[in-house]
Amino acid sequence: MGTMGNTFDVNTVKYGHARKVWREIRHRYPGGGMVSNISDWVAVGKIPAGTAVKFDLSGKTFTAYTDAQIKAAESDITTLGINGYLQEDILVASGNTKASGTVVYAGEIYQYMFDEEVVAILQKITTLPQIVWVQ
Repeated sequence: MGTMGNTFDVNTVKYGHARKVWREIRHRYPGGGMVSNISDWVAVGKIPAGTAVKFDLSGKTFTAYTDAQIKAAESDITTLGINGYLQEDILVASGNTKASGTVVYAGEIYQYMFDEEVVAILQKITTLPQIVWVQ
């Protein structure tokens, strides 16, 4: 008797470390959304958990911002419209990758996972009072 199943292609990928990004997650946007700017992340290979995003609830899509984009908007971070952070990593294999993610708008996030300059900029966002940065 042979093996049966519905797995036709298996690929194992191992990334990074096992350090936690979230200490506690209190609230997420319902249903999550699709990544609208996947091409910005192809060179990186993934969109890390905790990435700042602008979530469009009506369109069920979100834009994930790179550290460079956040640093470029340092003078007025509100122009990016950041309204949450990614719950889990999203692996990006190519520009054709279709990916979804869950966006957190209330919880405790470890700041050691971020570049110090980026944390300082993100802490200026006043529209996310329920995000607490912990050490």
